[in-house]
Amino acid sequence: MLFLAVTLGFFVENQREHYIEAKRERQYIQSFYEDLTADERDLQSNINFLRAQAQQTDSLHALMKNITTKKPANLVYMYLRGVVRGTAGLLYPNDKTIVQLRNAGGMRLIKNKGVSDSMALYYREVELIRVLSQEGQVNKASLREKSIPLLNADDYAKIVDSNSAIINPSETIYLRQADPEVINSCLIEVNRIKTLNGGIAIRIQRLKEKAGRIKEFIKQEYHLK
Repeated sequence: MLFLAVTLGFFVENQREHYIEAKRERQYIQSFYEDLTADERDLQSNINFLRAQAQQTDSLHALMKNITTKKPANLVYMYLRGVVRGTAGLLYPNDKTIVQLRNAGGMRLIKNKGVSDSMALYYREVELIRVLSQEGQVNKASLREKSIPLLNADDYAKIVDSNSAIINPSETIYLRQADPEVINSCLIEVNRIKTLNGGIAIRIQRLKEKAGRIKEFIKQEYHLK
């Protein structure tokens, strides 16, 4: 009788642990689903930014090819500042669930191998895009430095308002110099930024589509509403 009681107790405890783990798994899956939903929105914002910046690089390239110190350069200043600006457009995925899982060693809780593999592949692609985005930041920093000899400091300051928004000043501004070698170096960086941004935009679009497919897969596997 004692053996039977111990065995039954072990069985009940084992079933309880399975129930708790299954409940936690579903909570993580629901949270991951919500992360993907937020990503779909945010990824589209990244795509829109990269496409808009591609248009800026095209316009900047056309303007700088024929610029002189005698031609109005308002748009050159504006596009240059817009193209090299900060970390705008960098990818910041909603990764709270995967971070929690990794920190808690909880990936083992995701029993469905198809889902756990999808999670791993999704964030592997995210990391690759982030690496490419960091490379883009290097190119922007290079363009920022190479363009300095072309610009007048006072005029460069006039193209942002008190809220740091880029504006077209009412007065006409000009380049400080238009050295062909400097301009050529800048145009190479502009092309690098455009090319890399185009590639990143394609990857982000694919990532967004992947997020949608994973959501549908999760809904089927876990019967989410």
